[in-house]
Amino acid sequence: MLKKINNLILLIIIMTQTISCQEKANKNTNSFQIDKKEIFYNDKKIHLGMPIEEFAKIVNSEYRVAKYSIPGRTDKVWTWKDGGEAYVNDSGKIKYYNVNTNDDSLEKEYNSIEELVKKVGNYENFKEEKVSGQEQIFYVWDKLGFNVAVHDNTVGQINLYPIAFTKRETEYKLRVPGPPMPQSDDYILTDDKTDVENYQVILERQPKTEFKGTFSYDGNTADFAKIGYTDYNKMVKDLRIEGSSYDPPGDSKGWGRKIWLSYDNCLIDIRRYNNDGKTIKDKVGKIDGVLSIEIWRFTDEDRK
Repeated sequence: MLKKINNLILLIIIMTQTISCQEKANKNTNSFQIDKKEIFYNDKKIHLGMPIEEFAKIVNSEYRVAKYSIPGRTDKVWTWKDGGEAYVNDSGKIKYYNVNTNDDSLEKEYNSIEELVKKVGNYENFKEEKVSGQEQIFYVWDKLGFNVAVHDNTVGQINLYPIAFTKRETEYKLRVPGPPMPQSDDYILTDDKTDVENYQVILERQPKTEFKGTFSYDGNTADFAKIGYTDYNKMVKDLRIEGSSYDPPGDSKGWGRKIWLSYDNCLIDIRRYNNDGKTIKDKVGKIDGVLSIEIWRFTDEDRK
């Protein structure tokens, strides 16, 4: 009888330890898988266009929501018979260019269309188009190293970040009145307020930690907990995506890998980052790694 009780106690201890290990393993799992043209997160099927709340339940981890608004604008374009064209740029100036003449003395910014007309003559056509403002929404998983761009309450794009944004960019700060400030690689002084605002917007939607999970493609796995800042080629080898069919289009073959999925017009865009020749290299060290893994929809134009 005593032996049976001891065996029962031993069995309960083993079962408790097993459950504890399984719970710990599930808690620490952060895995994206591509299998037979479909996408999975921790073995659960996901897809672009699914409700964002459903995706959040599958991830089952703490997240925050980053929102920002893009104001509306009015686009203005003038064209000339000889091929000249002008538009209002972000600074509110009139920017003129002509691919047929390529005259540097004319191709510059003007304060008004009247000033430009005095230089090049009357324009042939004028087009004005109002563009509505919009709100951008990102669900950000800080502890897992990825975010999701949300479109109409659905998953629009999934972004994994193995390299922190602050290791690949510098901070923008507005110039201040007074004596010149000492130069630093930590930030760029700018007169343009939009540079600072755009930097802060991008920083806000970035996860606060790097992606250290796994990414699998047709049974081959890259473990980003083991892939360092200089292991881009190791990632390519681990996923077995060396062939030319994974080359980006055009002349950028060495700067990433693209996995084209016919399912849901989906593209897995693996982007490379190398900081050779950049001043930030002195601060963060050598980097030749995976900048990001982006999962998004493509069109036939994206293949060209």
